[in-house]
Amino acid sequence: MSVIKPTETISYINDKQKFGINIDWDKVRKEFNKLKIPKDTYSPLKADFSKFGYVIDLSDRSRGKTTNKLLLGLVLFKMYGIVLHYIRQNKNFTTPKMIKDLYLTVKDYGYIEKIFGDSYNDIVYYGKRWSLVKRDKDGTIIDTCTEFCTICIGLDEGDALKSSYNAPRGDMIFHDEFITDHYMYNDFIRFCDICKTIIRDRLSPVIFMSANTIEKNSQWFDELCIRKEIDRMGMGDVEYITSDLGTHVYLEILSENVSAARNAVNVRFFGFQNPKLSSVTGRGTWATETYPHIPDGKQEVLQNKVFIKMSEKYVKLKLVEDESIGVIVLVTPATQVYSDSIIMTVEDIKNKNEIYGTGRKTFLDAYWKLYCMNKFYYSRNSEGSFVKAYIELTMSKNREEYR
Repeated sequence: MSVIKPTETISYINDKQKFGINIDWDKVRKEFNKLKIPKDTYSPLKADFSKFGYVIDLSDRSRGKTTNKLLLGLVLFKMYGIVLHYIRQNKNFTTPKMIKDLYLTVKDYGYIEKIFGDSYNDIVYYGKRWSLVKRDKDGTIIDTCTEFCTICIGLDEGDALKSSYNAPRGDMIFHDEFITDHYMYNDFIRFCDICKTIIRDRLSPVIFMSANTIEKNSQWFDELCIRKEIDRMGMGDVEYITSDLGTHVYLEILSENVSAARNAVNVRFFGFQNPKLSSVTGRGTWATETYPHIPDGKQEVLQNKVFIKMSEKYVKLKLVEDESIGVIVLVTPATQVYSDSIIMTVEDIKNKNEIYGTGRKTFLDAYWKLYCMNKFYYSRNSEGSFVKAYIELTMSKNREEYR
């Protein structure tokens, strides 16, 4: 058994250990660049870490977002003994079956030896911890580092960690694939709780968040207060964001991958005009669905006062009878509601005209029956995504409350 000995002299912010390690990020960049990682992959070291506590990157797949952050974690472990905390939406993603190949690219390209020389040449996973090891020519482990270099956590494990977990060198936090098909109510709060448990009172940590850009209406963008920036961003854009209370966020959507190799794969396997393939092909920023658009023709308005509210945004649900289709719902953006409006929301009920969720066992059931019959028609695809996201959020919140 061996102990990691940081290659850098450890000093602390304001000479107080409770504020965390003074990380020389220029030295870290030099050490990272020695690995000669392919230039067409993502670099996790673009931000000024003296300012930005959050680094959020979005892109299509196969851009090195995960692998290169794992490499950065190993470099920080070597230099300062910093332990990477790798976070996924739930603990099922951290089981050995699901996570066994996390470091596969790192191992296959010999990066462990490049970083640690003769000390270690492999990494193993046990009990949600990754440990560096050295194997002999026969593959037998002859040495194991006594300190874990990476710890894996699911968002649903935060409550169990609060009172007892300590991570005095947990200065790199990485929430991988933070945008999923199903945002669970309180994912953001759970994430912040875990970050606080790891960080305590230190100023040194950096929080990384990565995702394939699969859902523009993700609740995460509202929770992180970056919605207005997301709405105007495209591939290759970077935003430097300061929240109303002073938190600095480095937000990047990676540029389109137009390499000849990527294009050849796309042509061979994914040459379909389907916007939902954006995260697979690297063409276009957002993977969006196509929704039925409002039809032309004569329509008689039956009801025009129902709205959905989510993250301070509204859409109107207008019940009409179309001369060709029959009774349908037209979904349009809205900027204003009125005293007689009926507003569905999963937020705190503040007015008598607001109804929680989908308004079950009220006249609103008729609207959702039409939804199930595919009789919602939208002014734009974004309104379709909005309604879908609202339903999923309502369902996830109800599941949380009845567990």
